[in-house]
Amino acid sequence: MKKNMNVIGMIILISLFLLFYLVANFFLGRKEENKQEIENNNISEVVNHNFDKEKAIVTGLYNNAKILYDVVNNKFRVSQDDVIVMGDITYKKITNFNEVMNGLFTDKGIEKYISDMGSYFAYTDDGYYLAGNLVSYQTYYFRGDSTNIYIIDAKEEEISGIIYERWTSNNKNTLATIRVVREQDKWLIDEINILATE
Repeated sequence: MKKNMNVIGMIILISLFLLFYLVANFFLGRKEENKQEIENNNISEVVNHNFDKEKAIVTGLYNNAKILYDVVNNKFRVSQDDVIVMGDITYKKITNFNEVMNGLFTDKGIEKYISDMGSYFAYTDDGYYLAGNLVSYQTYYFRGDSTNIYIIDAKEEEISGIIYERWTSNNKNTLATIRVVREQDKWLIDEINILATE
């Protein structure tokens, strides 16, 4: 008798469970879902903020320009015959100034470079002259064994960054900002500001 009651109890419980399951499915199945389609047109494209392309542009320009800050006469060819003397410094005419600078700097960038290099250059109506009798052309700007370039802003026509050049063996470090701009589908240095050299 006890066994029969257990079996009957189990059958009742299973029946109640099945009844609950069927009723719940019936009513849930009839409920209309409020489906709202999401338009993909409003989803913004994920923007790449690691600036790999921009960093490559700045790095290429910087690698070509930094030697001009370190050894001033390394890329410039000078005339031995066309010279001017200012004070006790003899300046020799640079014969390839435009060739070296025009593919690297904007006009504003060239002016900033000449201004930063000070007495290494002289200018006349005939062009730029390079100091030819200074003991050393070494400025130690941008000389190092570790270069770090950080892009801080990038637009379609302009990239701004920070350059940190570390020279561990000589404790000479250069910190500078750089701005490059696109002119006629070519990226050029518009400005390099040297902030610190120690």
